[in-house]
Amino acid sequence: MKRTPLYSAHTALGATFTTSLSDWVTVAHFADPIEEHHAVRNGVGFIDLSHRGRLWLTGDDRATFLHRINSNDVEGLKVGEGNCATMLTNRGKIIADMKVCVFEDGIGITTNAETTEILFNELDKYIIADDVNLEDCTDETGIIAIHGPQSSHLVQASLGIDVTGLKEYYSMFHEVEGHSIACIRSDETGETGYELYVEAEEMGWLWDILLDKGKEFDARPFGLTALDSLRIEAGIPRYGAELTESVLPLEAELEHAIDFEKGCYIGQEIVARMKYRGHPNRLLRGFEIECDTPPAQNDLIFANGKEIGWITSAVNSPSLDATIALGYVRMAYTDAGSKVKIITGDDPVNATVAVLPFYKAGV
Repeated sequence: MKRTPLYSAHTALGATFTTSLSDWVTVAHFADPIEEHHAVRNGVGFIDLSHRGRLWLTGDDRATFLHRINSNDVEGLKVGEGNCATMLTNRGKIIADMKVCVFEDGIGITTNAETTEILFNELDKYIIADDVNLEDCTDETGIIAIHGPQSSHLVQASLGIDVTGLKEYYSMFHEVEGHSIACIRSDETGETGYELYVEAEEMGWLWDILLDKGKEFDARPFGLTALDSLRIEAGIPRYGAELTESVLPLEAELEHAIDFEKGCYIGQEIVARMKYRGHPNRLLRGFEIECDTPPAQNDLIFANGKEIGWITSAVNSPSLDATIALGYVRMAYTDAGSKVKIITGDDPVNATVAVLPFYKAGV
């Protein structure tokens, strides 16, 4: 089992741990996950995401190399800019999703714990004559993410970093008391969010600052249970649930992760053909469910006696006080208000299709 640099600090706070992500010991929750959820929605919370993979590209050809491999623009990004991208198979299916951030001395890639090894190996096998060096720096670095309406204020108060106007996936590099911090905008809960990257040995220092300064904002640490309910409400897909090697980017509504003007990249022909000559056979949608018990992943969806899709994630939504789910359905049933049935256990449950997101900040 692998542990993040903050394992002892989490234990001291009474954390309940889980081992669901590629043998990483991560925090499920510190206290009541519903209270942690509301803390983020109503104010601010922070979470240890050091289990996520961090790859580092250097060398003169790094931008050109990554540009021809992944689905989004890289060569057009300036220092401090970034985007969301995918790594695809030759058939256009999703191997991994990633955040790409351009720094002065290299390109940083962040991906899920489940896809770190496969993404590293996929990138590495395409480095042939390129002046590119690829490193996995997951063990040498750490991430603490801050989310909520007060997140920018907590970042400013704790670290003196003015994040005003920072766009999603864009980054700032900052020195605080001799510590180097990369701050990247990442709104994966549906609220304003920032990821703070530091060296592994400095994670304790950063965590303690957030615990201390966070008192001014009633900030609290939260775990993966709350993170999952927050991102489901926001309609944000996660690898291992909505994103797998059986799914195409356009089925998952990931057009923002694709540059349709760039030249060839792995899987480009399939993606372009679907965009310009056809359409997906299914789409990711939300479901409002008439049952208190959330359906399980892979529970089947039916309409008019026909199987039309499956559930990928589900939760009792703390913000909406309702049972909601994400899943894929055939195109004919993607309109909001379409009535479907979900077979959970032995019984069918009524549900209504909803266009995502369920929750939108400020609305």
